[in-house]
Amino acid sequence: MTTKKINFFEKIVYGSGDVGLNAGYTLFSAYVLYFYTDVIGMNPAIIGGIILISKVFDGFSDMIAGYWVDTHKTKRGHCIPILMKWSIPMVLSCSLVFLLPDANIVIRAIYVFITYNLFSTVFYTLVGLAHNALAAYVTDDSVARSQMLCYKMLFAAGTQMTMANVILPLVNLLGGQQNQFAWVKASLLFGVIGLVFMYLNVLVVKERVQNDAPPENVFQGIKVAIKNKYWWMTVAIQFCCSLQLMFNLTISVYYLNSVINNLGLMGTYVTLSNLPGVFLMFLIPLILHKVSKRNLAFLGTILCLIAQIIFCLSPTSSVTMLFVTALIRGIGFAFIMGLVNAMTADTIEYGEWKTGIRVQAVLFSAKSVSEKVGQGLLTAAFGFFLTMIGYDGLAKVQTSTTVGGIESFFKYVPIVVYIILIIVLLAYKLDKEFPGIINDLKDRKAAKANSV
Repeated sequence: MTTKKINFFEKIVYGSGDVGLNAGYTLFSAYVLYFYTDVIGMNPAIIGGIILISKVFDGFSDMIAGYWVDTHKTKRGHCIPILMKWSIPMVLSCSLVFLLPDANIVIRAIYVFITYNLFSTVFYTLVGLAHNALAAYVTDDSVARSQMLCYKMLFAAGTQMTMANVILPLVNLLGGQQNQFAWVKASLLFGVIGLVFMYLNVLVVKERVQNDAPPENVFQGIKVAIKNKYWWMTVAIQFCCSLQLMFNLTISVYYLNSVINNLGLMGTYVTLSNLPGVFLMFLIPLILHKVSKRNLAFLGTILCLIAQIIFCLSPTSSVTMLFVTALIRGIGFAFIMGLVNAMTADTIEYGEWKTGIRVQAVLFSAKSVSEKVGQGLLTAAFGFFLTMIGYDGLAKVQTSTTVGGIESFFKYVPIVVYIILIIVLLAYKLDKEFPGIINDLKDRKAAKANSV
């Protein structure tokens, strides 16, 4: 166990790494489906199917990457060397996604599959996982680690909010939304900005926690995770969070463009959805000593559910209610999204206490499988749904059936997500058990040290 205090500057620098992760990824996650359907003109069902299959590969790559992080170490540690080596390839692979060739549908589908997986399954997975797990290698103090992960989510929310406001204006400045190479240039520009923050992490953040009992292989790591009931709960929470993020960043594009007929509102909508998170991420680390993570996340879920119900009951033409409910939902979602990684980090000690094996990156990687499966399932479902209701990305005006279908999908599916979250959070009791678990682990290690 390490008792070294982590200063505020290092915590903030660690959090800023999410600028590096989200600068390019926000463009990718928010607009890649729109790019394929409305700029290139590909069938949304085909794209949805490709993305769903890709997310299966993506899930396996997370577990392999998690095992690699836990079991491979250089003089700089487990995570920092990965950020150093693979951040630049991650940026370049994101730009390749938008360099789709002018070819027949088969060639294009193959290209989409290869480049989508090169970025998302390989490079973004490895770099993102290393940065997620880095907090657990910096400190094993639960509060300090939770604060670091809250700052990480602060920068994630701030980056997504900023990107939502500048992506379309920048793309228009670089050649227009229908100009493929404008998207390529934008992805490169945002990627270079992100690299500054990734390498700032390399220079400032230090790994201090020694993983004395890593899993012997990836399958053992997965086996340890499967036995961890609280990890399963955080998996479900992350799954729901990923669905909500998809609604904020991807499904909202189609709702604003086809139902509200004003894609220019995207920046304001995402800002209102994320702005509460920017402020609350400063507050949450300060109150973690007094209020449990579970209770804060539960409060946030209730706020989200109330906001969504109000939105469903409001007139579709009311942009004011769209924005007001987005703000309320943003307040609630900030608590959930800001704490899910911290809750997952706490399951590391629970798993070690239960099995005797400390699994860190593997737990984060296996959890992120749920995130990516959630994204894949929702994207595929929405892609098939768009095709079923007759969506034509190159049409100037969609049919009334198409518009009504998009509206219903955007309004009612999130309610199911919030109900699932409420059920899971009611069963989560690790916050109460955690102090006893930590004391037991200290006693075990002291006994082991005395017996040597």
